Amino acid sequence: MFVYSNNYEEMKNDLLKEINKLKQKGYHIFSKKHEVVDDLFIDKITIKAKSDLKNRLVLCTGLHGIEGYVGHSALKTFFNEILELLDDSTEVVIYHVLNPYGMKNLRRTNENNVDLNRNFSKNSFQSKNKEFENVKHFFEPKSYSTSRTAKLNFYSSLTKMITKHGTETLKRATLLGQKVQSNGLYFSGTEFQESTKYFLTELDNIYLDAVNVVLVDIHTGYGPRYQMSIVNSKFEKDSTLDMIEKMDYPLILGVGTSDFYDIDGDMIERAYEIHKDKKATCNLYATCFEFGTLGDSTLKTIESLKAMLFENSSFFKAQKPKFNDYAVKLIKEQFLPSASKWREKAELDFKKALTEIIKYKNI
Repeated sequence: MFVYSNNYEEMKNDLLKEINKLKQKGYHIFSKKHEVVDDLFIDKITIKAKSDLKNRLVLCTGLHGIEGYVGHSALKTFFNEILELLDDSTEVVIYHVLNPYGMKNLRRTNENNVDLNRNFSKNSFQSKNKEFENVKHFFEPKSYSTSRTAKLNFYSSLTKMITKHGTETLKRATLLGQKVQSNGLYFSGTEFQESTKYFLTELDNIYLDAVNVVLVDIHTGYGPRYQMSIVNSKFEKDSTLDMIEKMDYPLILGVGTSDFYDIDGDMIERAYEIHKDKKATCNLYATCFEFGTLGDSTLKTIESLKAMLFENSSFFKAQKPKFNDYAVKLIKEQFLPSASKWREKAELDFKKALTEIIKYKNI
């Protein structure tokens, strides 16, 4: 079962303990820290291959900061139950919390309110999200007197917006990324953030010296509550249908356009673009593990949006303590569920998905 707190320092100290245990087992490990802001770091952990390097497995956590706690638990499971399954020729590179500010402060966004998974833009941040601009008033942070008032306001505003603009406008407004409301949700920023610049530099090196590179980015929030999704990129050359047939895993997405939503600045998409632009000779498979939390029904999707809007209002506007407590409770359940049943199933899904990828990619 995944075990996690919501304490940033505790998770970082726990990482050091796990690394020391691996060193005692004889693994050759190199660690580097990259400061992002105010003594908050991205930890890069390299576990060297036991023989001549052929494969590289890259694991990323906490691109959306608060999601780093589940990501940390996944890494502990990897260290203790999966690492030994790898071929001797496989090197492991881990990025422990790409958004340390968000993790420490229980926020999805970084120190500048930027959604880092909308910040890897290839087009110099020139794209526009007209749907968001049409409904941006809905996303503006607001002050509330009580949680009851907040909920009434949310559902009333949501109903009016959907009636006027439709559900597709809401979908694109919330997923594509936006550049016009710096204190709103899904703000992509207008320039690369420190974490983004760092990881773009890392991507230049990840493809070197290896024949096969597998990159897994770990997220929470999207999808059915009790089934983690493997979400393949639209740029992936291997047939998702072939993976579904050959891998013993129940939910692999990427078969058709309905499996994808438009994102400008997505990290996995940029990884493929850099691989192509550099004419890298290694085989790349980059994917996303999405641990669904609330669920994927329309009602649960609305509850997810409510949690993020209330957390954002709590951050940017003065609120009464009871509302702040309510907002924190919602956002924690959105990204790091407390239920034992969820944490048990999440760990089982993680082990199954990663071991199946290891076998399928022969790493």
